[in-house]
Amino acid sequence: MTISNFTRLTGLLLVAGFFISCSSSRVNIDELLADNKYQEAINEIDIRLAENPDQPSLYIQKAKINADLAHQADPELRAEFYSNTTDNFGLAVEYGADEAQISVIDSLRQQYWKKEHNAGLRISENDDISERYQRAAIHFQNALILQEDAVSSYKNLSIAQFNLGSIDEAIGTLETALEFAEENPEEIYENLGYLHLEKGDPEQASYYYEQANTNIQEDLNLAFGLINAYISNGSSEKASNMLEGLVAEYPNNANLRNVFGTQLYQITSGILEDLKTAYSNNDTVLVEQIKFEAEGMGDEAETQLIEAFKRDTSNTEYIESLAVFYNNLSAQYLSILPVAFENDRAKLESKAYTLINFAIDYYEKLVVIDPNNEEYTQKLGVLKTLENRRTASAEN
Repeated sequence: MTISNFTRLTGLLLVAGFFISCSSSRVNIDELLADNKYQEAINEIDIRLAENPDQPSLYIQKAKINADLAHQADPELRAEFYSNTTDNFGLAVEYGADEAQISVIDSLRQQYWKKEHNAGLRISENDDISERYQRAAIHFQNALILQEDAVSSYKNLSIAQFNLGSIDEAIGTLETALEFAEENPEEIYENLGYLHLEKGDPEQASYYYEQANTNIQEDLNLAFGLINAYISNGSSEKASNMLEGLVAEYPNNANLRNVFGTQLYQITSGILEDLKTAYSNNDTVLVEQIKFEAEGMGDEAETQLIEAFKRDTSNTEYIESLAVFYNNLSAQYLSILPVAFENDRAKLESKAYTLINFAIDYYEKLVVIDPNNEEYTQKLGVLKTLENRRTASAEN
């Protein structure tokens, strides 16, 4: 009996001694970190988690270590560390982190995100930094690993990508931002409209500008974007409808009037093509109706272009708009003559040459401003030749 009890007691002592020995051999993680032995600290954490994964504090500690390693690395080498950081934050929550620990996770995540995001902003705004957009993009991408719902990082990343010439990537970035944006993300829609316009897809640009759904009259930047999309898409009537309201709201904006006049000319051009068809079809009623429409629309286009010029008589663009308007409109009237009714030809021809004289006046202004511009000189020469031929014909 005595031997049996002794043996059992010895066994208990040995078992106790085993656990004491195991516990005393554990490495102090804080000491490892103090000595910058990060990988050894991670290894120790992994050992402890393998024994018992329900330890959210260890996941948080491992996340912090990976963030420290990221900060010590060059920006382009941080992605893996940040991915490990976010993964471990997620595991801490999964394995029962309490409210205090969750608060710590949120605070750290925000802190790490802010550091990368702000670094991207500083670099992108510094003209003296070489390859600033490429470097800024890396920081914004790092920031998004830490906060995948950070809409501001998506916006700034898309700007960097656009400036790097990666329009498709910029579009993809903003499309992802839409998944995390609040209701009515007007700015993202507007930026997508701009990017699609730059890409050469005016139809898609129009769609996103329209989705912005803000007060066009109060947001000129959005209005101009949508108008440009309509113009690029050949939707002159939609563009003109918008421009009419804007010109009424901002009557002294010369640029608005110039663009409005140009679009009204495009509509006039289409009407004159219809007039040519009506003449060819010998449709007397339709001819009279279309002639009236063409005169009215052409006069309105001329009015807007002149009003733009009056507001800035030194602006070469406005002078050229008038020169081109008169030149092109005169050419269209001349092209109608072969199919026009006999009793209409004299009036149409007179209209065409009146326009030619106006075109000559404005091309002469352009030549004075820029005498070395071969296009201006050539256009002026052609117009004067046409006018001289008519004058010579009339004298004979």
